[in-house]
Order: sequence, then C-alpha cells, then structure tokens
Amino acid sequence: MASWLKRLSVAFVVAGAAGASFAALHGKEATRLTTDAAKIQPAFKELVDQGKLALRAFVESPENQQAAVQTAAPRQRLPLIVIEPRDFAAPTIRLPSVQGPTAQLAQATPPPRQPAPVTLSAGRSQLDLNPVEARIRARVPAEVAQYFDLFLYVSKATPDRGEWAQRMFVLAKQPNETYELIHHWKVSTGREEPMPSPSGKMLGTETPPGMFKLDRGRSYADYTSRQWQSPMPFVMFFDWRIDGRPSGLAIHGTDAEGEKELGTRASHGCIRLATDNARTLFYMVRDNYRGKVPVFQINQETGTMSTTGALVRDENGRVKMTNGYKALVFIEDYAGPSADTVAALY
Repeated sequence: MASWLKRLSVAFVVAGAAGASFAALHGKEATRLTTDAAKIQPAFKELVDQGKLALRAFVESPENQQAAVQTAAPRQRLPLIVIEPRDFAAPTIRLPSVQGPTAQLAQATPPPRQPAPVTLSAGRSQLDLNPVEARIRARVPAEVAQYFDLFLYVSKATPDRGEWAQRMFVLAKQPNETYELIHHWKVSTGREEPMPSPSGKMLGTETPPGMFKLDRGRSYADYTSRQWQSPMPFVMFFDWRIDGRPSGLAIHGTDAEGEKELGTRASHGCIRLATDNARTLFYMVRDNYRGKVPVFQINQETGTMSTTGALVRDENGRVKMTNGYKALVFIEDYAGPSADTVAALY
C-alpha cells in the first residue's frame, strides 16, 4: 500500500511541475517543453491510473469498511429530541454519552408529580369530594390556595350553558383541609358589552375571570355607585389594581329590580347577589376571615395586578404577606360538568 501511495505522490509532483514550467516558458522553450511532455505522457498516464487503483483499493479494503461501520454505529443510536415551544422554559436536559450498543438515554422529563393526598374526615370517601371543590383544586394553584380559608367560586357563564352558570358557591376550608360547601346563590355578572352610564359615557361591563382577593380597607354596608348611580349594599371591593388604579370591581347586593335579573348576565361588571345573601357574606368574611394574605404581582408596564395567582417574593424567595381577608374569589366562564353532578350538591 505504501508503494502505491508513493507512486501517486510522484505523479502529482510531476504534474504540478509540468504545469508550472509551461506557464513560465514562452516561444521556443514552450514548444520544446510541449514536445518533451508528449514523450512522457504515456508514463505519466500510467502513474495516474496506478494511483487511482491504489486509492480505490485503500478505501474499499475490509479493514477500513469495518472501521467506518464501527464509527457510524454510535451516531445511529444518538436520540432525536424534538423540543416543542412549550418546552423552552423547562430545565436544561443533559444527555449521557453513548458508550456502547446498550447505552440508554436518560429520562428526558421527570415523572409527573403526584397531587398531595387530601385528608378526609372519618366516614368520608373520595367520592364525597364535591365537584366545586374538585374544580377549585384543579384550577387554583396549591401554593396560592394554602393561604386562604374561604373560597368564593363564581361562574360567569351564560345560563343556557349549564347548571353552574351565574352561581356563586361558598366553600370553607375545614381542619382536615377539605372544602365544605356552605352556601350557593344566584348571581349576576357583567353584561359583557359597552353600556352608557347615566353621565352618557360608554363604559365596559365585563367581569374579568381569574383569582382575586378582597380589599380589607374597602368594604361598606351602605354604598352607592358614583359611575352608575345605583345602590351597592354590603359591598366588598376587590383588592385588584388595573392600569395603576384600584378597580371598582366588587361583590354586593342589589335592589328589587336587580334581584329579578339574578341568574343572568345583568350587572355593570360587579358580582351581584340578593341583598340578604350579600349581607350574610359581608359579615361572615368581615368577622371570621381577617388575616395575612399573599401579595399578588403587578405588571410594571401596565400597572395591572395578576389574576393568575402570581406571588411576590422577597430576595430570599419567601412570599410577601399583607393584611387582608383570607377569602379568595375565583371567577371563570365555566358552566359546570353536568346537571346530574350538580344535583348531588343540593
């Protein structure tokens, strides 16, 4: 093999020298060089052909083919990982090096985290877990729910969509960490369309979905809306900032005409209750649910507070707390699982 490579090298040297010489000479010298080249052309061609044969023999030798297969084998076993857009925020996955035919790919994603078991009271089974409690546990992050002892679940769905529509379900956390349904009332959420106020200004009437706290400093037994010039008895405003200002969103009672519309989308954006029910909720929250609650994040660009339960933490990662009511309002456009399931609640 070495001799064949040597001959191939000689051929390339001779070809290079001949080309360079031809380019450098002119006239008679060029003619003489052309004549001499014609004489040695057969020998030169033979050297080139022998070089080709040597190179082909080297490439096609059994030893080199086996080495190529062994080199390619590990590459064929390397995994193909497709990262979808939702995975970009996931922790970096480090893959082990492939060391042989039996090398295994490390598990790319951790096993799904099992939900914390619910401690049930004596004689109570998982089948007794009411569907509203199950819905709250599924939709409200556990790291948020742990700070609250009263949950006000409100469905803003239209009444044609299901039995939960335009209802408030009041659930109290028990010592065994289960949620007991203690009240369920008809409500009216926002009309979800612009409406003219008494001043003639067009105002929105949307009830935003999400998680909200109640403002401990803004609850009044007797109150009248300045924008709509309508009574809001036993009002509890939300601790929610929008566009850098405290919002006017609240839970409150209504007048006789408003009570006729309960169970439909009829409010200006607040959550309306029958006045008796608003009174019950007002004093229950005020007298029993004062305490420390987490601070929700505020978007620095929009000045709007999070409705998804994003918590503010200090430099050590601890959740910042403030005085408030340990009651969480959760609003969503969901009408419930089925009429048969809801009937089991009553």
